[in-house]
Amino acid sequence: MTVAVPARYDAVARLLHWVMAAAILALWVVGHMIDALPKGPVRSEVIGLHKAIGVVLLVMAVARLAWRLARPQPPLPASMPAAERLMAAAGHVALYLLMVLIPLDGILLSQSAGREVSVFGLVLPAMVGKDDALKDMLKGGHVAMGWLLALVLAGHVAAAVRHRFILKDEVMARMLPGR
Repeated sequence: MTVAVPARYDAVARLLHWVMAAAILALWVVGHMIDALPKGPVRSEVIGLHKAIGVVLLVMAVARLAWRLARPQPPLPASMPAAERLMAAAGHVALYLLMVLIPLDGILLSQSAGREVSVFGLVLPAMVGKDDALKDMLKGGHVAMGWLLALVLAGHVAAAVRHRFILKDEVMARMLPGR
């Protein structure tokens, strides 16, 4: 029995895509604003929310990856050159890796700083103990991967916009809400 290949992503994939896109953008902006906040209860609340949403995004990224692996994907246009297909595949691999690695790094960063990670009241088990050298390394990794994610996302958006407005094909339409 063959599985029909859809012309566009299903509603679950589209919902996960757009909710995660909005949350990633918000976390990236808030992450860069944290250092500007004065130490105190507001900053602590913002950091706690940043951590909690990051963990929720990690769970969503794993769910999204599982959903993607279990469902047939809409095909790319037959006219798309092999190099572009390779770049699209590499970009998606990079996005999924970063959507998993950044929150994992954040969890370990918090724990190596001697702070727990609470997701709306549920405290995650500690995977590492307090370790300042590890904390410094993880902080650098968190920042670097955040910037790398921003670059990969910029390329992803630029490619989608190119398909929509320059090539005028249906690549971007496969992920748009509606229809």
